[in-house]
Amino acid sequence: MPSIQFMPEMDPPSNTAYLSSSEREEGKNVEETTYNDTLRQLNTLNTNFAYRQLAIKTADRSVFIQDMLRWCRAVGYESPDFDPLNAVHIAGSKGKGSTSAFIFSILSEYQGHENPIKKLGLYTSPHLRTVRERIRISPSNDTPFHHTSLTEEQFVQYFCDVWGRLGLTEETAKSGPPFARFLTLMALHGFLQEKVDTAVVEVCLGGRHDSTNILHRPSVSAITSLALEHTDLLGNTIEEIAWAKGGIIKPGVPILTIPQAPGATATLQKIAAEKGAPLTIVPVHPEVETMELGLAGDFQKINASLAIAVAATHLRNMGYSDIPEDITSSPLPEKFRRALETASWPGRCETRDCRSGRFHLDGAHTVESMDLVGSWFAKKAAPQQDSAKRVLIFNQSTRDAFTLVRHLRDSIRQSAGAGSSLAEKPFHHVIFCSNIAWEKDETADMERASMTFHGNAGEENLNLQAQLSTYWRGIPGEELTGITVVRTVEEAIRCAGGVGSVGGQGRVPPLVLITGSLHLIGSASEVLETLEEEGLYL
Repeated sequence: MPSIQFMPEMDPPSNTAYLSSSEREEGKNVEETTYNDTLRQLNTLNTNFAYRQLAIKTADRSVFIQDMLRWCRAVGYESPDFDPLNAVHIAGSKGKGSTSAFIFSILSEYQGHENPIKKLGLYTSPHLRTVRERIRISPSNDTPFHHTSLTEEQFVQYFCDVWGRLGLTEETAKSGPPFARFLTLMALHGFLQEKVDTAVVEVCLGGRHDSTNILHRPSVSAITSLALEHTDLLGNTIEEIAWAKGGIIKPGVPILTIPQAPGATATLQKIAAEKGAPLTIVPVHPEVETMELGLAGDFQKINASLAIAVAATHLRNMGYSDIPEDITSSPLPEKFRRALETASWPGRCETRDCRSGRFHLDGAHTVESMDLVGSWFAKKAAPQQDSAKRVLIFNQSTRDAFTLVRHLRDSIRQSAGAGSSLAEKPFHHVIFCSNIAWEKDETADMERASMTFHGNAGEENLNLQAQLSTYWRGIPGEELTGITVVRTVEEAIRCAGGVGSVGGQGRVPPLVLITGSLHLIGSASEVLETLEEEGLYL
């Protein structure tokens, strides 16, 4: 594992002009720095995996917030400097990305040059295809979601700002913030430079010691569904998980959550009482029960309901007077309904119809989310369960992949109901692959370097995929299932497209489920779009 050194105390930089490390070393200005240059430098930082391994071994984890504050000062900020962002801070085990997307969609309806919210920011992780997706800025309420990612020019500018102020070079990068923490600094800096007046900020991992917890006074905080995850880092009980996530609760700042396990609720109530933060437990909104949400899946109803309450709280804090006080039971304003119905969050319960098959994509990577995706896929596949072949493309290299894939299978069988062909045979063919999109794509490789490298050679040698193949073959009833192990996602998608069956009207395209990792979904999205655009399907 690469060595990690904590940053020494650093004096804040002066207000004089500064240069990036590349400028100091090569006389280059920011305009001469390419996007690929920044990706290469970004990937010289310590990986998230390496930093996580250090965190597991560290007894006093408050040092990680202290570290973050030192880096923050080096870039030129104290924690209260982020207060003008009026942050909406979101933690949780499941659904925090979807909830953030719903909130972003609602708030964008209230943007306007004459309104309190003029420019809206969104910081999430991980990314699907490009690291720029993690930092989004909406300059107006008519900006399409897919146009909100930082431009390459903006990314280069704010990367060079932070890299230069930290005094980093490619040789000294390991002494600076690791990948995710650097991007948090970059996002907050970029939001301030762009004069964002509301930023929806998703926690990267945990909450209490997360890089985003340098926020001093958010407008409102929220905690989505809690579950046992990252137990080596966050704790082995739901109470410990709640304690870690509840670390984002700030004195006097409203905290909203959903019904949780009793132990988790009690823990959050205790933290909120100690901080003097008003806690609200949000039920499913009556109108959400019958609404067709922009994000598919029945489980999105609770995420949308939490988003409604959080967005309403923030809007009232920002001075909007036409927001119902008790929005959890009041009729929804038309802007809320429109936002919920049009919300977009790629890679979550997403369906893509292509010439070679119908592809269902979801980045589920916990036991609970795998159960939900299994239920969703069973519902989508049911109408064609007796005519179309079903294919699974799966990878998960940092968690218990065996437990996850078994839960997925069991969830589909249970949701389909006894006696159905879907319950008898969830998949006719199973493909295990890495997260690598193409055999060789330099830019894509750099975009995902920190996402696919976990301190082992698993992405290259396919040992895990071979073990998963053996495991699946050993499940009763799966002895004769077709199983394929391939290296790239492109190979997996091409293989899946060839599994179609023949019916009375000719070839019936397969129903393909791709799941297990957001990184896998990112690669799959890129491959599907590229093959479709270039007409390279079967």
